[in-house]
Amino acid sequence: MSFRGRNAPFRKLESGAGIRTGDTGRSRLRPVSDPLEAVGFPSKGDKTLLDHKAQRAYYDTVVDRYMRFCSSHSHDLEAAWASLPASASADATKNPPSNLPALPIGKPSSKSAHRDGPAESLIAMTESLSLSDKQQPPPKSAVETQRSPAAELSTLLMSLRKLREGILAASSSTPVAFQQQVYIFSIRFSILARHPPSYFSSLRYLLDNLHASSHPLTEHALTEFTSYLILDYACRQNSLTPAYTLLIQAKKKHGFQSHVVDRILNALTHDNWISFWRIHKEVDGYVRAIMGWAADHMTRQALKAAGRTYLSVNVNWLLQTSTGGEGWTWQRLSEKEKLGWHLEGDSVIIRKPRARA
Repeated sequence: MSFRGRNAPFRKLESGAGIRTGDTGRSRLRPVSDPLEAVGFPSKGDKTLLDHKAQRAYYDTVVDRYMRFCSSHSHDLEAAWASLPASASADATKNPPSNLPALPIGKPSSKSAHRDGPAESLIAMTESLSLSDKQQPPPKSAVETQRSPAAELSTLLMSLRKLREGILAASSSTPVAFQQQVYIFSIRFSILARHPPSYFSSLRYLLDNLHASSHPLTEHALTEFTSYLILDYACRQNSLTPAYTLLIQAKKKHGFQSHVVDRILNALTHDNWISFWRIHKEVDGYVRAIMGWAADHMTRQALKAAGRTYLSVNVNWLLQTSTGGEGWTWQRLSEKEKLGWHLEGDSVIIRKPRARA
């Protein structure tokens, strides 16, 4: 059969063309382009984020995607955070967040924030990690619809890394206020994501370089991020000496004071798990996330003390004492810590008394 004089059923596509559907106009073979992933790392040769206007536009896209993510998963945001995969990669550009138990991460708020406001109003965005039920979540793009929570959060972390690299490379032409704004948002986000490669170095840079007499942080912000750095040394790195050293230096340098930091350091120094879990319930989501790095240590210290002291204990008391009682069950605790103890009714049998001869 000849197709001469007719439109051929198949034709060779022009270079760069895609196969498009009549309904959506999107390629059926090529994945939809993600505007965040389309930009590369400045450290690997991409120059897009060396321009301040491009930085601002990229930052706005990151914030918008972040708020969309929080809105979409507001029904179970903790599970979304827990979905992030673990990675042993030393390369921060290929290192997704650690897969640690998710912790409560802030109070819902129905108030919206204006992205073009000062840094303080931008910071407030990360405090409102879910929208009220009355609000309708913004529509997802095709890229977001196809992605898992873990993939979306990893993309956001990497996008913030790209933006920080661009700001660092073009620091002389980027307004300091905008640099502070980006680093503050990035630190808060990365703390909640339990991703030290993103927040630890950023904390140091914010406090050592972006806070100066010519462009100081507010007193509230300075206290807040100094607290995060001190607590990271104490909780995640298990290095109390550097934590206390930094605390003393901060007090001498700018009169740092934080009753919460003092109480947490005291609890860690004396392995006071009762005080630790009490503070854990009182603090906000950011401090709670950093305290989470020391949670396993405190749990084991409490279990060791119970094992040395008692023959049996009430199961609810044990859960409250060793874990703070936040969503833990005996089965979960015994499996995680590989306990050889047995549950009988409401009592955990640690060991049975020896029979007299």
